[in-house]
Amino acid sequence: MQLARLRKGSSSRPKSADLVAPVPAVIVESAARVHHAGMADGLPPQTARTVVLADGRRMSWAEYGSADGAPLVMLHGTPGSRLQFQWMHGLAAGAGIRVIAPERPGYGASDRMPGGITFAGYADDLRQLLDHLGLPIVTLCGASGGGGFALAAAIAHPERFDRLILVSAALPVPRAARRGMALPVRLLLFLARYAPGLAGRLLAAQLSADPDSAVSRAGKRFMPTSDRRLLDAPEWRRWFDEDFREALEQGPGAAVHDLALGGGPLGVDPADLAVETVLLHGTEDVNVPIGIARWVAAHASSAHLIEQRGSGHLFSLEHPQLIFEWVGRS
Repeated sequence: MQLARLRKGSSSRPKSADLVAPVPAVIVESAARVHHAGMADGLPPQTARTVVLADGRRMSWAEYGSADGAPLVMLHGTPGSRLQFQWMHGLAAGAGIRVIAPERPGYGASDRMPGGITFAGYADDLRQLLDHLGLPIVTLCGASGGGGFALAAAIAHPERFDRLILVSAALPVPRAARRGMALPVRLLLFLARYAPGLAGRLLAAQLSADPDSAVSRAGKRFMPTSDRRLLDAPEWRRWFDEDFREALEQGPGAAVHDLALGGGPLGVDPADLAVETVLLHGTEDVNVPIGIARWVAAHASSAHLIEQRGSGHLFSLEHPQLIFEWVGRS
């Protein structure tokens, strides 16, 4: 697939409208085969790593891909855990990339943060992790609900990131930019802010929900075909389930808190974003509508938007090369 190539300092940066790339259909099990091949042929993923932060909290993370590859820090969605990117292991190893996947406070094995985390507050957790790993500069990627945390970190510590990649990224924006969001998503965001106990019970109920039940099928009706196909594929379903269960290991509180943040202020100004930023977003995304990415691109002069025509929220699972091609590039 040919994509417009962008470099730092380019005076002829294309506008977002010039960066529309169609995504061809592929067999979803192909990524699973490459993932397992990578596990057999190289080092296994490191999924139980922890560090004690300055305030005494434990932060957990996983590593996938090549141990000495170009570092790519991946921030998980909501809910999510360090296991969310395990499918990348073999693919990242083949691409010469080291994927570092930290968990936010209260997810999986990462201790909760008293009072709850903020977008800007998480930036220092990331800085401490990079210091612990001896990585002065990395590529940072925020996926879905990790987008606001990634953007805030890039603004707080621009010297630590050579590039910011935002994939289907959710963050607080004006109401008009959220047009097209699916009703179940809007309802969950509303409940997270105004009835957090009920939002938590709804999330916890997913642990025992039958994905083939009439209720689950009804929820999928709001999704584009490409997302439904992935959610129905057995291999992907197994990975989604494993990640979701790990994410809620300490209960749904962290996820509800993250969702509630989406309705409040971002706490930073995208106009202050100095790090080169690539936004990858599907035009048919109903979880995080394309208007959100367009709003960020319009307010951050360092951002380039690449729209994936006809794709939903999960397109990067089938096309990780869209992320990998921006890692370590000068």
